[in-house]
Amino acid sequence: MSRQELAEAVNTYLWERHQERDHVDATYVGHLEQGRYRWPGARRREAFRQVLGVARDAEIGFYVNRTLTPRAKTLPGDPGRDAVSLRLLLDGREVVVPLSRRLLLQAGIGSLVEAFALGQQFDMLHEIMTQRRHIDGLVVTSPAHLREIVAHLREQWHALVKTDNLFGPRFALAGVLNQIALVEALRAVLRDKQQLEVIRLGAQYAESAAWLYEDAGNMAQARHWTSYAMEWAHEGADERMLAWTIFRRSQQAAATPDAAQVIGLAQAARRADDQLAKPTRAAIRVQEAYGHALDGDEQTSQRLLDEAHAWAASDTVGDAHEGHGSYCTPSYIEIQRANCWLTTGKPKKAITLYEEGLATLPVVYQRTRAAALSRLAVAYIADGQIEQAASAAHAALPVALGGGSMRIVDEVKGVGRELAPYRRLHGVATLLDDLGSNGER
Repeated sequence: MSRQELAEAVNTYLWERHQERDHVDATYVGHLEQGRYRWPGARRREAFRQVLGVARDAEIGFYVNRTLTPRAKTLPGDPGRDAVSLRLLLDGREVVVPLSRRLLLQAGIGSLVEAFALGQQFDMLHEIMTQRRHIDGLVVTSPAHLREIVAHLREQWHALVKTDNLFGPRFALAGVLNQIALVEALRAVLRDKQQLEVIRLGAQYAESAAWLYEDAGNMAQARHWTSYAMEWAHEGADERMLAWTIFRRSQQAAATPDAAQVIGLAQAARRADDQLAKPTRAAIRVQEAYGHALDGDEQTSQRLLDEAHAWAASDTVGDAHEGHGSYCTPSYIEIQRANCWLTTGKPKKAITLYEEGLATLPVVYQRTRAAALSRLAVAYIADGQIEQAASAAHAALPVALGGGSMRIVDEVKGVGRELAPYRRLHGVATLLDDLGSNGER
């Protein structure tokens, strides 16, 4: 969604809901992004929340905190003259964190405040919010220089994919956003074929930002960056990337869950199947299989999972050098088969597959392991295996918390609520105590 489209949607909402004519425009939206305006009027805030699909002002950067005070002086590492200082008490001592108002809006302050509340996430707050995202005066001196820059950015993307697989979104997001800023700076100074190459690379990074925000529990930013990735893929005439962004829309629809949309978008993503990398074909079929499981169609779901094995990836390094979908290894496909059996009410079948898949999952995919453990816990509950459920959820929790995967944390919290009546059991009590000590009960 462009600035102008967002502005028009806000104006339409205000008229339809309150019969109030407003004149929000692209310039005003830009001022919000730049931090010039931080606290619109109540009805404008309401309109932005509704249009962007969020529940709280903080999730889109509308945030008033009286501990924020203007900076009178620029300090080393300061994010600029638009900076404010956030004073925090951390372990009994005051810590001053310089923040950019613009980045508060760009990064989604709500998710970062929630991350800070976990205790272990202070470095994520500091790293993401203090780094400058705009690059001025970038100079490309020759075609050879540009080739080196593009090659470096490609390798950085692979490295950040591996960082995410090993550690989680809080360790990868800042790097991805920094590289997007560099791509945007290159785009501004390049033209024609050189610009197209950079735009295609920008689509990759934008999609990575979307995934990292989604895993961190910020769906508004996930949808925002998926839209950017789709736009850049189309602008760059990158059919493979365009298919991947449609696949990602299908994944986001699964959170609703909307079976028809999940299936429809997955099928749309593989219309040009012969142009896609093999792991991408596998991942799209896995996603469509889950849509059919949501729809109660076990036969079609299982057939698609069988088909996915024909294109399964062999990436044990976790850096996506085989292309998008490189995480879709045979063990990953079987873990997703377990998800489908669980969705269709077959927890015993799911448990066996989860356990087998976890035993063979490449070690680099730590977040995938945590996600599978949290789903295994749900399957154990459905099968009446309470202590096993507590054990699986407890194993998933530190990885999810440490990596900032609020998506998995939320699933573990749900397991905790289901297990609360069994607190007398030692394993359940330990899980609930750990959830409580991290503010997640």
